[in-house]
Amino acid sequence: MKILIVDDSRVMRQIVTRTLRQAGYDEHDVVQAGNGVEALEVMADEEPDLVLSDWNMPEMTGIELLRALRGQGDTTPFG
Repeated sequence: MKILIVDDSRVMRQIVTRTLRQAGYDEHDVVQAGNGVEALEVMADEEPDLVLSDWNMPEMTGIELLRALRGQGDTTPFG
């Protein structure tokens, strides 16, 4: 399983990654993006199974990212 973490704060991405590892997801691949625009690129390249996203980001917010993905027909679980 591959998990995409989207947040404009590098520190927060690291915290989420560490929390996932501590929760037993240490064998899952984790990829990261700094905003919604980057996330769309990562989605195309990495095809993650789950997206965990911040809502308030520059360039493209989390809700804009979710709308863009759903508009493309992408049904990847999103939190």
